[in-house]
Amino acid sequence: MNPIRKLVRSSVAAMAAAAMVVAPMASQAGVGYITLPDLAGTWVATLGGFTGCGQSAMHVVISMNNAGSGTATITGHGQCGDGVTPGQTFKVLTLNSNGTGTAGLSCGAGCGWSLRIQVSPDRQTMNLVDVDPANPGNFLVGTAIHF
Repeated sequence: MNPIRKLVRSSVAAMAAAAMVVAPMASQAGVGYITLPDLAGTWVATLGGFTGCGQSAMHVVISMNNAGSGTATITGHGQCGDGVTPGQTFKVLTLNSNGTGTAGLSCGAGCGWSLRIQVSPDRQTMNLVDVDPANPGNFLVGTAIHF
């Protein structure tokens, strides 16, 4: 076999082997302990379901600090009407290193939701769901994107 052809073939084989070794490591990027400072910044969530005010769909903009708390503006559409509710509180109450935890979101005077959260390993999405039996009549679920 031609020595140049042999060199090209062995180079291609070496690059393919290197790609197989590097690919699994690349898919693990961002995996590790998730902490409250990882969540700092702006999140935009969509929430939908049933609240104490009936069926609702909401767009929620959350501005969170390094301690996992901040303010939220809720734009809602539902059976009790449409509106914008600025100045609400959002607070991560617990956060495990794997991204599971709990959070609270206020929604006006005497209104609030207890949410279970799951932050993705790349810290770019968060699932939220209200499954707290102490909050009867609230069945919310949604996803937030980190900007």
